[in-house]
Amino acid sequence: MAALYGGGLVAQFYGGMGPEIYIARLHKAVSVTHFEVGIIKAPFMALVIGIVACSEGLRVKGSAESLGKQTTTSVVKSIFLVIVLDGLFAVFFASIGM
Repeated sequence: MAALYGGGLVAQFYGGMGPEIYIARLHKAVSVTHFEVGIIKAPFMALVIGIVACSEGLRVKGSAESLGKQTTTSVVKSIFLVIVLDGLFAVFFASIGM
């Protein structure tokens, strides 16, 4: 929602596009189904990222080197799991026809 609002502000201030035109073009470009899918997937992605970050954060030992290593591990695992989860959602939504 914040990205859509921000896009509207940019379109208005830099593109000279009024809010009515922005919303009309948004409806043409993005279907409600795409929006719903994004809203459904977002909490699951956030949950995966949060769980991975917390579990890796708890493995940090007492040095900055350990912190850097676990941060890198957390980012890599999160990206991998988000891609896998997105694939699973794609299969699920394709099977139900969304």
